[in-house]
Amino acid sequence: MNNWQRAVLIMQRPINLKKRKRLPIAIQATLFETLADLLGNGFSFQQAFQFAVDVEGPAFQSLQPVLVRLAAGDELSTALRPYIAVDLYYQFLIAETHGELRHTLTQAGQLMRARAEQARQIRRLLQYPCLLLVLLLGTLGLVKSAILPSLDAGSSVSGTIPPWQWIGGVSIVILGISLLGLGLKVKHLPIRRRYHWLARLPLVGPLIKNYCGYYLSLNAGMLLTGGLGIRGICEVSQQFQPKALIYQQGQVVERALLSGASLMTIIQNDRLLPDELALLVGKESPTEQLSQELLYFATLQYERLIRQLNRLISWIQPVMFGVIALVVVGTYMSLLLPMYQSMGEILK
Repeated sequence: MNNWQRAVLIMQRPINLKKRKRLPIAIQATLFETLADLLGNGFSFQQAFQFAVDVEGPAFQSLQPVLVRLAAGDELSTALRPYIAVDLYYQFLIAETHGELRHTLTQAGQLMRARAEQARQIRRLLQYPCLLLVLLLGTLGLVKSAILPSLDAGSSVSGTIPPWQWIGGVSIVILGISLLGLGLKVKHLPIRRRYHWLARLPLVGPLIKNYCGYYLSLNAGMLLTGGLGIRGICEVSQQFQPKALIYQQGQVVERALLSGASLMTIIQNDRLLPDELALLVGKESPTEQLSQELLYFATLQYERLIRQLNRLISWIQPVMFGVIALVVVGTYMSLLLPMYQSMGEILK
């Protein structure tokens, strides 16, 4: 039984979602980076994993079952299957089949590390604006509950809420409910359809497109390295679990090829795939050269994705301060204007 036959048998095993114990992003980053370094220094999978569990402390103790699976002869991707995302599992499985696991672990660790660092950066950037917002809302509640009632008691101005406040409040509630419903609907879409929908959004769209370009180019490059053609890649992808992105993408590409469309046209018409990918395919390079170009292109897409994420994060504080400015204006309109009216009534 060759590597691909064994890999296909592994792919066909169902994933039990009830037993999934997804590791936190920061722990995944540390684990993948440590394994990649140890594998590069001559450790076996089992030795590297044992070292990581022993050295990293209590956070890694939940991974003891992985050691049991590795000792029983399972591959690393199979042993980690309950602890990582489905698409990441298939990425590791393909990398193992073609001897690229160390490189893939390094890139996955870097990506997870960047995600964890960006999450910390987002929390840090939100601390000061959120504190200002809380103080402002606290001041708003204090004035509303303590100061305005005493002014209203000495004036003839009605304490009813102005129509514009009713309209604004109802609009915010309707908008919040609509966004929540839309988010739940998008969350339950198949992953490819979800990405297609998100790719239309102005800020999130480029991120989704770059991630899909990175993920699909990397896997296609590794599969081409194994000697598979485009049709072979599509056939292999159909052995994956239906909820995996690579399965759904392979299904779409195979149907389009069977209908007579060229691969270059398919890529150009797919919102999830970058235009540069069509140029690489359109050159009709030999398979070995194309596989290397796709792997290098995946690295470029990864670097572009990280830069875009950092650029998007840099806009968080300006947007939050803009929200605070709107709250200040709303506070002025809802509190200060009635106060001026009440004071005017008192002075008459």
